[in-house]
Amino acid sequence: MAKAYFLPLVSLPVIIDEPGEYVTRCGDVVTVTIVSTRHDLNCHGFYNDGHVNESWHKSGRLYATTESFNDIVSKAL
Repeated sequence: MAKAYFLPLVSLPVIIDEPGEYVTRCGDVVTVTIVSTRHDLNCHGFYNDGHVNESWHKSGRLYATTESFNDIVSKAL
């Protein structure tokens, strides 16, 4: 992906900072297994139903230019 694609994400706070359980905007719990500190979509994990693997930016976003119900918004308690 082009570097310009990630530009909208640069100023967002870091949500995914370590492996573990997180909560999406719609309330689903996901498990992040691989964390990236770069501006890429290389924070990898899966939904706790085990059926879908996903990749996020360290800000928790799935996409640079729009919010999604499946964006990660916080760590799980």
